[in-house]
Amino acid sequence: MTLYPKIRSVKNSHLAIKIMIAVSFLLALTCVIVNLCTSTNYLWCLIVIAGILYTWITVMYSINRNVNIASSVVVQTIAISALTLCIDFILGYQGWAINIAIPIIIMVANVTILVLTIVSVRRYYKYAIYQLIISALSFIPLILFWIWDDVITKPIFTTISSSIAAFTLLMSLILCGKNIVEELDRRLHL
Repeated sequence: MTLYPKIRSVKNSHLAIKIMIAVSFLLALTCVIVNLCTSTNYLWCLIVIAGILYTWITVMYSINRNVNIASSVVVQTIAISALTLCIDFILGYQGWAINIAIPIIIMVANVTILVLTIVSVRRYYKYAIYQLIISALSFIPLILFWIWDDVITKPIFTTISSSIAAFTLLMSLILCGKNIVEELDRRLHL
């Protein structure tokens, strides 16, 4: 019977990460070679490379055990949005990423943060900054629509996404307004 926790070997972890980096690089290089050797109209290998980069962002961020759930939601929102936008541009930009995919991703992130707030109202201070970040990200497509209306051709999802962001921010302020002000004061020294 041991009283101490079993400690993982750091050497094995580093070796596994080095092997996975080598496999990722080899996979990306193979896709580039196959794509360049075949006669295709677009560089589909860039989609594979973007997927590999997204996977590494997720893995490296998840390895850190002290990650706040809300910070993970923010990182995933940004990474998935960038991945969908990259895929849309590689395929010839038809606008589906900015008109449909990114607003849906933002809606899911806002609802996730609201659920986290409702489930742990007493510990909301952990989520306050991330709620504000996701709310700010939610209004970017709406601002783009107002500035360049030709970028967003179908504003229905953008409008719904921004409305949900406003609703979740308002609900968070109603549920934990005092805690939000205290957390902002503590973290941002306002």
